[in-house]
Amino acid sequence: MVNSGKHRRGKIKTLKPSRSQQHVLEKLKRLDMSLHVIWGKRGIPSHLCGILSVEMEEYPEKVARKFISEHFKLFKMKESLEDLTFIRNIESLGGSHVVFQQFVNELPVYNAFTSVHMDKNNRINKIDICYHPDLFVELPLEKGISQEDAIRIAIDTLNAQKRVVGAVFGEQVIYPKHNKYYVAWKVAVPLIDPIEEWHVFLDCKTGNILDILDALLKATGRGRVFIPNPVVALRDRKLTAESEIPGRAYTDVVLNDLDNSGYLRGPYVDTCTTPNRAKEPDLIFNYSRSDPGFKEVMVYYHIDEAQRYIRSLGFTNLCSKTIKVNVHGDFVDNSYYNPDTRELIFGTWYIDDAQDADIILHEYCHVMLDEQVPGFGHNWNTCPIAEGFGDFFAACFFTEINGGFNRECVGDWNGIGKIGDCVSRVDSKKHYPEDFLGLDSCDRDGEIWSASLWDIYLQMGGASKVKTRRLAARNNSIRLIIESNFNLNINSRFEDAADAIIIADKNIYDGAYEHLIREVLVKRGILLPLIKVEMKAEAEPYVVRVGRKVIFSINLINAGEVVWKKAKIVISIYKEKNLIVKKLVKRINNMQVGMPKSIEKTWRIAKRSKTGEYRYTVIAYYSRKKIGSVDDKFMVIN
Repeated sequence: MVNSGKHRRGKIKTLKPSRSQQHVLEKLKRLDMSLHVIWGKRGIPSHLCGILSVEMEEYPEKVARKFISEHFKLFKMKESLEDLTFIRNIESLGGSHVVFQQFVNELPVYNAFTSVHMDKNNRINKIDICYHPDLFVELPLEKGISQEDAIRIAIDTLNAQKRVVGAVFGEQVIYPKHNKYYVAWKVAVPLIDPIEEWHVFLDCKTGNILDILDALLKATGRGRVFIPNPVVALRDRKLTAESEIPGRAYTDVVLNDLDNSGYLRGPYVDTCTTPNRAKEPDLIFNYSRSDPGFKEVMVYYHIDEAQRYIRSLGFTNLCSKTIKVNVHGDFVDNSYYNPDTRELIFGTWYIDDAQDADIILHEYCHVMLDEQVPGFGHNWNTCPIAEGFGDFFAACFFTEINGGFNRECVGDWNGIGKIGDCVSRVDSKKHYPEDFLGLDSCDRDGEIWSASLWDIYLQMGGASKVKTRRLAARNNSIRLIIESNFNLNINSRFEDAADAIIIADKNIYDGAYEHLIREVLVKRGILLPLIKVEMKAEAEPYVVRVGRKVIFSINLINAGEVVWKKAKIVISIYKEKNLIVKKLVKRINNMQVGMPKSIEKTWRIAKRSKTGEYRYTVIAYYSRKKIGSVDDKFMVIN
């Protein structure tokens, strides 16, 4: 067992930031007073968003290491960063994204990733941190179970001796659980009938089970067909699984870049894991819905079209590898993506999932996310973001089909018989956090995120009556959200993902949509309203005699998004050794957004005052929170 030496057994007590950490943070705020900080329970910021550094010409990994090392006290890290190992650097449209993982004694700390995001000029604008300070481990273990024993225990625990398929492997990690750390075996167990994969964590010393986690990204009630499905194609919400689907519901399409093998195999998708897969030597796959090969055609076409569309937006390196697909998966209303085998599996129940293109694209979004942030969506923080993104992408991609009929519904065909005859919707009125359910509610909580993204699309022009404007909004919003996903971390929450969108907007659109993005996310409750001040100050006269008055003139504007109900301006005057010789206060109430205000405060300099240079600082506070400051100097003479 690894001992942090910090906490008692049980719930970790939230640690408050120290003075030294606050001091480092204040220095960072000199570049950006609106710096967004989220503090974690270990007394370190889990999330920083804003202008964090100046432009640098060095390569991204070096920029990231230099920044973390210079601010190591803030993150409670070692100045040498000896326990941070570089994992990857991925380039997006807007910049670079560098990821490190914490290692102790050459063992990776499970899910302990630090992500540093920067724009095209290597200016850091977002950092996500999961780091365990003061962590040490005693190795090697004198006695412990072997990898073979760990695999045997894992399989026995799952009662899966007859269902194991493929190789079962284990690796040693440091696994945090509650307030303790364990040297653990992480055993990946792939199963069939039904297809599953579990990650079993065992204490290396005792063999005790620490955790069992579901490793597959699953989406309940998902499916794919037609363009996008018979409900939209026929404008008929009364269809059932038994309905006779007329020929006009089908669309003849071109299947691009088949490899001439006779199978549905191309550069981006291959139905190779489908049992009894379709084969046509003449490459003509004219099937009806009743033919099993029809689902293969639709999966091939829609994934191929989605990938080509993503590439047209500028993401030429995202999901460029072939994805394997099995369209005849388990006989359950469930489809999922297996990141270990890079395989999509579609459920077959009532209306098969691969008969609805909404569901096809939703599942393909899990492939995208896993490539952008490996492992994303595997916990209850990130799962709603992943599900919401999948629903948004599917709805937005098909938003103009058949005049936008039923465009807010995702899975119109696969969802027949469910509430609203949809698998899910992107126009939910849910508000965060009161409508957020938490554990075991991934799909329902995902509706909060998909609705937020859909609102952004509408505000960008998706609600326009002009089709060209709606199409531009479709492309711009999808590009924005895909770009923002590069800024996510394996432990991101809604608040982090909101900041990621704002950063992406700055990186690729020069902040053109920031105001409407913030407005949408504030209305949804995901972001707090922005509190911001624009302020200038001047002391007149600059040279003043003792016994005379100096007048401080302050001009300020409420540049945020809320009315100032309780605000104040504090003028602090300093002499040598930073000693305050005078403090002047002006209170402000009910200052409207965008409203300018001029303030004058006078100080008569006592005749006994020392001559020389004086420094003054003007600080604006809102509800006791510092929101801005300016400083300057003046001279006192006899």
